[in-house]
Parts: sequence; structure tokens; C-alpha cells
Amino acid sequence: MIWQATAKGHVTVDDEAWRTLTGVNVGTGEWGWLDAVHPGDQSRVRHAWAAAVAAGAPYECQYRIRKLEGGYAWVVARAARIPSVDPERQWIGMLNDVSDRMRVEESRERFIGILGHDLRNPLNAILMGVEMLGALPAPEADVVARVGRSALRMEAMIRDVLDFARGRLGDGIPVTKTNVDMRGICEEIVAEMTQACRARSIRFEGAGDLRGEWDPQRVQQVLSNLVGNAVAHGSGAIRVTASDAGEAVIVTVHNHGTTIPAAAIATLFEPFTKVGQGLQAGEGLGLGLYIASEIVRAHGGTISVASDPRGGTTFATRWPRRTSPRPIEASPPGLAGGERCALADQV
Repeated sequence: MIWQATAKGHVTVDDEAWRTLTGVNVGTGEWGWLDAVHPGDQSRVRHAWAAAVAAGAPYECQYRIRKLEGGYAWVVARAARIPSVDPERQWIGMLNDVSDRMRVEESRERFIGILGHDLRNPLNAILMGVEMLGALPAPEADVVARVGRSALRMEAMIRDVLDFARGRLGDGIPVTKTNVDMRGICEEIVAEMTQACRARSIRFEGAGDLRGEWDPQRVQQVLSNLVGNAVAHGSGAIRVTASDAGEAVIVTVHNHGTTIPAAAIATLFEPFTKVGQGLQAGEGLGLGLYIASEIVRAHGGTISVASDPRGGTTFATRWPRRTSPRPIEASPPGLAGGERCALADQV
């Protein structure tokens, strides 16, 4: 459906096409058409439109709109400003129904979450059996040990699947914050990874006040993933740093070795991303960095990466000390961890 709008939000659209889609008239006033938008999406649609108008940028927003037969449909609205010398700025746009795509992707992701949950019970039985058989003599003990290691890898993959489902379909990955010292968390992870990877040099450097309110287990999960990637895909010494940045603590993980292609960095934190011979090309589902980014986001922080042949690869995470996490809205299926309304990139 084609539509046209003024900067103030007055929309011109074919009345018959609008009634066929929504079952109601466009409405009166500048924002009368908003009556057909789901109440839970209306303020976000207004905000996204205001931001696009203020920046003079293309507009894109995904939201729910009333259907003629009842209920709501998922749509994507896109618009671009019409070049004109007229002081009354105008945008022209298109509204596309994406409900079928949303249903397919939501079903897929719910299936993944359910599957991951149901796999836990038989896996726990395997792990208990491995523990009971731990006293067997060689060579049986070696076989049991291999089964145990495989079961632990599977347990980590199931955890990743469940975290993925929470991040995409629920209220975000849950965190339970308490007063902790980032120095102790980093030292513990470095000690564990050094014990597991004796052939690699892993050192930690901390400076300043590193205390704050975070979920220690979730922070460990992030750092373990980043250091594990550095071990698996980097070379030489690995350096973990934590520094006082005022209202936040900055934690970095640096390594040398194969760099991440610039084209791959843009999608590196999306789920199921595997970058050829790069960072997530090994075993696993390609969920580790996505989950790490969601955990940092749940703390109100940010994660970034820089990679070049000379300087190596550095992942930097920023952890606000006591800032309440911003409200996390589950990303709709098909949109990887992002907001559903945004300014589109300028062309």
C-alpha cells in the first residue's frame, strides 16, 4: 500500500485500500490513522516518525496494525522524503504485510527453545551416569571421560539455545545484579582458562575502582566466551584488561592472529553467525557473541570489536556500575537484536 505523509504526521492513503486492510476509516486529524495501530506500538511509531522528520532521514518501522477480519497483522512501513523546495515537507512510503514471515520465524524460534528445554532431562541423566562411572579402571575410564566431555559441550550448546530463545522471544536474557568486583571476576576467568589452555599465555591487568552492580555469573559467561574465542582463533598472548571509566568499567580482551574481515564485523553479533575461517567458524551454533551482546545490553552496556593485522583483535565491553538496565523489548522474529523502529541508513 502506497501512502504519503506530512512532517506533522498527516497521512494520505487510498481510503478503500485502508478499509480493506484495517476495517476502519483513516480517521480525522493529523494522527487519526494511528487508531488502527496496536495500542502497545503507537508511542513507538510516533517517536520513530518524529526522529526521522527531525533528521530528514528515511523512515522504517515495524509494528502491528488492525485487520479487517479481527486481530492484528505485522507490517513494515518505509518512507523517504520527497525532494522539493516546498517548505511543507512530504514523505512517500509503502506499507507491507509481513505477518506470514513473522509467524514462520516465530514458530521456528519457539521450536528451538522448546527443543533446548526438553533436551536437558536426558542430558542430566547422562552426566549423572558419567559421575557414577568415574571410578572405573582404564581403558573404560577414558571412554567415560570422553562421554562426559561431550555431554558438557552439549550442555553448553543447550544453554546457548535457551538464552537465545529468552533474548528473542521473552523479556531479554535475565540478570540478577549484586555488588561485585570486576577484578575478581576477571581473575577467576583468566585462572580457569589458563588451567584449561596451558599452552597459551593469558594475563589480566586491572586499574582503578572496578566495583559495581552486575550479575557475576552472566559477566563470567561473557568473558569466558570472549577469552575462549581468543584462545580458539587467535595466536600469541591474550590480554584481559579492566579499567575505571567513571560511571562504568571497561573490560577488553585482546589477541593477535587472523583478523576479522571488516565486512563481517557488521553482523558479528547476530545469531547463528559464522564467519568463514574467522571468529565463530569452529564448533558451536554461532550464538556465543549474540548472547554475549544480549547480556551486556541487559546490563545497560555496550560491546564492540576492532580488528586489524597490526593491532590484532580487541573486544571491548562497557559495564555501567549502577545504571538501571534500559527496558528490553524482545526483538520480533527476523530482526536480530535490534529496535523495531529506526532511522534507515541514508543512501
